[in-house]
Amino acid sequence: METLKFLFTSTFYPPYHIGGDAVHVKYLAQELAKWGHEVHVLHSLDAYRVKRKGPPKRDEEAYDNVNVHTIQTSFNLGPYITYLFGNSPAVIRKFESLLREIKPDVVHHHNISLLGYNLLRKKDNYLNLYTAHDYWLICQQNNLMKARNQVCERPRFCSLCALKRCKPLQLWRHSHGFKTAVRDIDILIAPSNYLKEKILEKFNVRAVTIPNFAPEPPKDIKSSEFSNFFLYAGVLEEHKGILHLIKVYGEICNKIQRRLIIVGDGNLRTQIDRYIRRMKLENKIFVLGFVSRDRLYSLLKDADALIIPSIWPENNPLVALEALSLGTPVITSNMGGLPEIIGKINDKLVYGSISELKWLLLNYDAAYKEKLLARLKEIYEKHYTPEAYLSAYFGILRKW
Repeated sequence: METLKFLFTSTFYPPYHIGGDAVHVKYLAQELAKWGHEVHVLHSLDAYRVKRKGPPKRDEEAYDNVNVHTIQTSFNLGPYITYLFGNSPAVIRKFESLLREIKPDVVHHHNISLLGYNLLRKKDNYLNLYTAHDYWLICQQNNLMKARNQVCERPRFCSLCALKRCKPLQLWRHSHGFKTAVRDIDILIAPSNYLKEKILEKFNVRAVTIPNFAPEPPKDIKSSEFSNFFLYAGVLEEHKGILHLIKVYGEICNKIQRRLIIVGDGNLRTQIDRYIRRMKLENKIFVLGFVSRDRLYSLLKDADALIIPSIWPENNPLVALEALSLGTPVITSNMGGLPEIIGKINDKLVYGSISELKWLLLNYDAAYKEKLLARLKEIYEKHYTPEAYLSAYFGILRKW
């Protein structure tokens, strides 16, 4: 295929990011650049500053031939304006300027929750792609949760959710302009069938499922210096189910030999630390906070299993794919797109209740990882490599 010009839009981009969606954008941008394509990324430093105070807690990362364009204003007002009104004039001006300058063949939108829906409006003769990394198109909360632990099956009116969370109602979601902008999407990419079907319930758009990918793991991974442990890796927020996991583990930890190692940070960090001290679990549960990418790979490789206990309908989490690339089994809740990943391994690793999670942890076979090693890597190679993703991605471009 001839070399193309790509313009990505993403609220966040490493190192100024808070989740796996931005890491996917970085990985995809770098892969396309390796193939000789010209890649530009537009992101908002303002949005990062609103979500996280101070410098990023991750190492600076090289952009590797990717052209990065940053939106940065004096008072970080853009994200607030976008949240309330659906768009930011500063973002639109920057985006339209880049369109004139770059003349992209493909504009690929990612998480634009704090950039604005007007980016979806097609302004020239380019292929207009949108990857739904979450439920932003149909849910003001982005996570399809209408209560602390209840999935919203039919998102229609969000006023009650907004009131409960003390957030303004996004009235622009009911506007003609928003609906028209969504119709301008040429192809919507969903990393899971679950998410795709949820969006199609509300919007009549052309949609395809392409699972996310994880790069090939490093060849020389150092020891984590831990053994016999389960691993949780993610933000410490309620929708991730971390409190459920800790409670279950605390009830059974004296009956099993494995420790629980927690990687990540978030609003629940203080509460989790207090629980560990109160229950005298300092020798059983270790909270490491944010770790480097190399350190995470070490922990993923040495873990007996990665646990994803989400109570929200997860999409296609990167950490699960990274675990598979290393041959590490994954235990998940039966939420969203998680069964689409883990079902390829063994349905018995997917639990539907707290009691089932407890049973899984109590009865986890120490030899299970070794038995599954070849199978897990085979699943990764078939479904979740950069090559698998780009094959499907360029298949879209060729048909257009």
